[in-house]
Amino acid sequence: MDVKSGLSFQLIDLRPEGVCLRGQISFADLDIQEEDSFSFPEPLDYDLVLTPLGADSALLRGHLRTRIAIVCDRCNDPGELVLQVDDVCHEYEDAFGKLLDLTPDIREDILLVFPQHFLCRDDCRGLCLQCGENLNSGSCNCESANDGLPEQSEEPPNPWQLLDKLQLP
Repeated sequence: MDVKSGLSFQLIDLRPEGVCLRGQISFADLDIQEEDSFSFPEPLDYDLVLTPLGADSALLRGHLRTRIAIVCDRCNDPGELVLQVDDVCHEYEDAFGKLLDLTPDIREDILLVFPQHFLCRDDCRGLCLQCGENLNSGSCNCESANDGLPEQSEEPPNPWQLLDKLQLP
C-alpha cells in the first residue's frame, strides 16, 4: 500500500488495497482559528486509508489526534486536552477521475469532538462570585458561608415567581 501525505488526492488509479495518507495539517489550513480560550501548540496528526468502494466510489477510514491548550470555563486556569477521533469514516461517490479534497471532512470531524465546555478537573470550584479568588487554591476572605458561592435556600428560586404577582384585566 502506498503511503502519501496531504489531504488532496487525485483518484485516477486507486489500487485495490487503497492508499495510506499520513501526516500533519495545521489548524490554519483547516480554517480553524485560535481564540482567547484555546490555542493549538501542535498540528493535527492524521492516519487515514482511502480504498476503492465499488466501481466509482471510495471509502476513507482512519483516525485523527492533536493536543490543544485550553482555559477552564470555571476558574480560568490553563490546561491541555487531547482531541482524538478514532472512527473517521467518509464515503465519496462518483469520485474517480476527480481531485478529492479531504480537508472539509477532516475539519468537520475535529470540530465535532471539540469541547463546548472545558473544566480543568471534575471538582473545579471556580471563582468566588464576590472577590474573584480561585476557590481551587483555597477559600477566600468573603463573608459568605459557602466560600464565595451564592447561599442556597432550601427551595430553588422560581423564575416564574414574578408572573404570579402580575395583575391582568
